[in-house]
Amino acid sequence: MEQLLRKLILSGIGVLALTQEKIEELVDDLAKKGEIAWGEKEGLLAELIEKGKKQREEVERKIKKRVEEVISQINIATKKDVERLEKKIDELKKKKS
Repeated sequence: MEQLLRKLILSGIGVLALTQEKIEELVDDLAKKGEIAWGEKEGLLAELIEKGKKQREEVERKIKKRVEEVISQINIATKKDVERLEKKIDELKKKKS
């Protein structure tokens, strides 16, 4: 089963690009063709869906990191920066009162 997963990913299909419906169709086709046993179908389906979820999370993490890098390079205030400044303004207002 692990070999099959590798083949799917390396062949360019990539679990990330597949919807759950497409994954189910793919696994059904593999079972019908006899490339996997019907008993392996549910396990493979769950494994492919989990792999896709992990890949999506990794891509999201990388995108977020890159966006943060770009924002820091172009000197745009982040949400944290604004919150810090708001807190400082509140403190100064309290001192003035």
